[in-house]
Amino acid sequence: MGIVEHPKSTHRRARLIPVQRSDPRFTEVETLFQKGWLHPNKQLPQLHAVYRVIYSQSRTMSFLKYRSSVMSAVPYWSPFLQAGTEALLFHGTTRGCLLGESSDDVSLCGSPQCYLCNILRESFDVNKCGLKNKFSRFGRGIYTSSCSSKADDYSSNASKHAKFRVVLLNRVTLGKTYKLKRNATSLSSPPAGYHSVIGEPGEDLNYEETVVYNNDAIRPGYVVVYGNPGRT
Repeated sequence: MGIVEHPKSTHRRARLIPVQRSDPRFTEVETLFQKGWLHPNKQLPQLHAVYRVIYSQSRTMSFLKYRSSVMSAVPYWSPFLQAGTEALLFHGTTRGCLLGESSDDVSLCGSPQCYLCNILRESFDVNKCGLKNKFSRFGRGIYTSSCSSKADDYSSNASKHAKFRVVLLNRVTLGKTYKLKRNATSLSSPPAGYHSVIGEPGEDLNYEETVVYNNDAIRPGYVVVYGNPGRT
């Protein structure tokens, strides 16, 4: 597989803005990343950089429109609404370029094998579920987790020049959540009256995962770059 080395930030496809360490958003992302690193056999890595993802107005509006429709469908007295309809959750995928390695590497590459840049360009697509990982515990959906070390299990680099690892931190509209502890591989949507599925640890799962089945329920919010240089 040919590796696309990353175009620099002067390219018109730049979609990322570095988040400075002094920015409260950096602290928020770092806190979520550290608290979510739960695997006892995996050492907590250092956070190298955080980038905010920039989207077109049309993609932003379709996400907000879906979120608004979910909020209007949940009664104001519901604990689901009171708990908040949106969460920041992690997703790991394959990076085929060097996006995020430095503040110059912020433009999306054109490789179809770079799942990271494809997600950042078009957002998530439920129809691509299972292309990389054939087993889908809760059926055909878009998978995320509050457990950053779980997302790390699905993060990989295709470029031999990569020094760090990358996961996405995503804005996810949860709405009314349906909770499961056992596999339900035949699902293609949440049960009637629900907007998302949460897999709880205890039986078939060791760590939490959240699944949405509507493309507009999720948008990448941040690219999180981490790890010790050379250990990818």
